[in-house]
Amino acid sequence: MTDELRKVVQGEILEDEKSRIHYSRDASLFEVKPKAIIFPKDVEDLKSLVSYVSREKKDHPELALTARSAGTDMTGGPLSESMVLDFTKHFNHIKEVGDGYAISESGVFYRDFEKETLARGWFLPSYPASREICAIGGMVNNNSGGEKSLIYGKTQNYVEELKMVLRDGNEHTIKKISKVELNQKRRQEDFESGIYRQIHDLLEKNQEVIKNSRPRVSKNSSGYNIWDVWDGEHFDLTKLFVGAQGTLGIMTEVKLRLVRPKSNSGMLVVFLKDLLKLDQIVNVVMPLKPSSFEAFDNHTLKLALRFFRGFIKLLGAGNAINLAWQFLPEFFMLLTTGLPKLVLLVEFEGDSADEVVQKVSGLKKTLDKMKIKSRLATTAQEAKKYWAIRRESFNLLRQKIKGKQTAPFVDDLIVQPDQLDEFLPKLYEILDRYQMLYTIAGHIGDGNLHIIPLMVLADEKERAKIAPVMDEVYKLTLSFGGSITAEHNDGLIRSPYLSMMYGEEVYKIFESIKNIFDPDRIFNPGKKVGASLEYALAHLKKS
Repeated sequence: MTDELRKVVQGEILEDEKSRIHYSRDASLFEVKPKAIIFPKDVEDLKSLVSYVSREKKDHPELALTARSAGTDMTGGPLSESMVLDFTKHFNHIKEVGDGYAISESGVFYRDFEKETLARGWFLPSYPASREICAIGGMVNNNSGGEKSLIYGKTQNYVEELKMVLRDGNEHTIKKISKVELNQKRRQEDFESGIYRQIHDLLEKNQEVIKNSRPRVSKNSSGYNIWDVWDGEHFDLTKLFVGAQGTLGIMTEVKLRLVRPKSNSGMLVVFLKDLLKLDQIVNVVMPLKPSSFEAFDNHTLKLALRFFRGFIKLLGAGNAINLAWQFLPEFFMLLTTGLPKLVLLVEFEGDSADEVVQKVSGLKKTLDKMKIKSRLATTAQEAKKYWAIRRESFNLLRQKIKGKQTAPFVDDLIVQPDQLDEFLPKLYEILDRYQMLYTIAGHIGDGNLHIIPLMVLADEKERAKIAPVMDEVYKLTLSFGGSITAEHNDGLIRSPYLSMMYGEEVYKIFESIKNIFDPDRIFNPGKKVGASLEYALAHLKKS
């Protein structure tokens, strides 16, 4: 394949076994080995690749293009048996940071992006927990959200414009347009007008079905976002591309709206021995409009205490002894009263310190009256410790637990937050009945839970648990009117469940969208539609 590809692209091409093994994995539980890895040098390379696959697809139906940025996806989204395109080497430029916006290429790491925007007094608040290792392309294509999505929302809220290479082999600029502009596009006679015309007609024809199918939760990454494209006055195709996992085209560039960070913050840490008062706490906290309302369970805290040296390294502290001292309250808690069932992090932001102190201290007084244990994170370093436990537990699980692998397959459930006290015991019952070892963390203010089982994937008995656990947990989630994925998207693991979640009528709308943009299955096939659970389970990694 290399000789043919070298006639097509200027960028580097890898086909050696070591590289193929490296690109066979992301942060999911899958292993899919690509034929080739390509580092496209520029947009012309991408145009040539799309044209090449289009020409050769009839004789070589297995050919496809799968975009990849940092490889932190937890669903197998950037995995392919054909060609994987790595954007981090050449598409890694921040083109502009302006007054309230930034223009970035796909392969820019968020950590680098944030340094540039903060230097000018702005930031993108929809970053996920993997903020130190993820890239902008993945954030857009997964529609990422995270600890600040409670008040700021997800990435789709910040995408103003996209540049996409579509199946015609050309780069197109996608942005919100007015009804007048939409009618003008419909009258054109070209490839682009055909896309706009067909998608508009599809949404108009099925508007009642679409309206009734929207999950009744604050966040959803499942399927294609068919709810926010057309409101009768504005037509915004960026809403379809954001979260589409590269199945409709290849993103080259994005213009993102930015916001001003608040200058003051404060955190209250709440310790729950059981879940009996969780709904009461949610009802007390949410009217105060926290910027973050997060949670992690006793399994996660045990992990932090077991590997606190790793957290010291993550926190970048110069004085390890002083930082280790900060963990003494947790060690003392473990020795005296035992660890809490759930730890809640409630963070407030404001333009003044007095505003933040008033909210944090007021909440503490209320919880004291409810006889719920809490403590103020009195310093930025102490708050950072709790954020490290919340953000980095998944990476520590991947790196430190010997003989077991992280197996994210029910890792992103969401229900209404006031349902958690009823939902969580039923979830625990399923996981415990299958004798799963797991951690739970998440965004309690959204009702969004991240469950990470630890498994010996080489053991057939362990692997055999995955499908029935998914089936039971997803049915439970849907019975509460929730979504099977709030942030992490579908990929290999959840795409086969889209018809279960939405029903066949909506699933056919998803298929129609794929057919409009990519009838020949050039872009990342087997994700969103045309997925196979049998294929996914056959590609579970074993080590």
